[in-house]
Amino acid sequence: MRLDLTQLMNKRIPSLSFGFSLTLGDVEDAPQLPDDISLPAPIQVSGSVIDNDGYMALRVHVSADYTTVCDRCLAPLKGTVSFPLKRIVTTGGAGTENMDEDDIVWVKDGGINFDREILEAVILELPVYHLCSDDCPGLCDTCGKKIGDGCTCGEKKEIDPRMEIFQKLLDKMDK
Repeated sequence: MRLDLTQLMNKRIPSLSFGFSLTLGDVEDAPQLPDDISLPAPIQVSGSVIDNDGYMALRVHVSADYTTVCDRCLAPLKGTVSFPLKRIVTTGGAGTENMDEDDIVWVKDGGINFDREILEAVILELPVYHLCSDDCPGLCDTCGKKIGDGCTCGEKKEIDPRMEIFQKLLDKMDK
């Protein structure tokens, strides 16, 4: 995704800012994306570049849909992350040596390419744990079914084989 800034840099635009709306597609097999998460739709990016006497600021709003599975019961999930992102746009020169590299987008050939920054920000905004509901019971250790959805293992009282001798003693005491 390339954003051409030549008109803003050459002061051909009468205002000091311009807005844009772009999509970042083809990130399905991005190397940084976790294996259990996919981005089925393009990432939506809208925002503006503001010029303040040579100091340019990139302000965007990013929205991305994702699909994954519940970490407890493996049910399919869909979600959306939406967040603002701010970066400094610079061609280099004085004053940039003290800036954090993560906050800078460099102008090359009259434009900026900030795909990497957008993709990194989306990955950082994804939740660490994915749950279909806060009270998801998960899967049964014995039968592998979702607890409460067809699993009857909890109704049976299974005794640890190491403790069977104590159950026999309890049974004798009840007689």
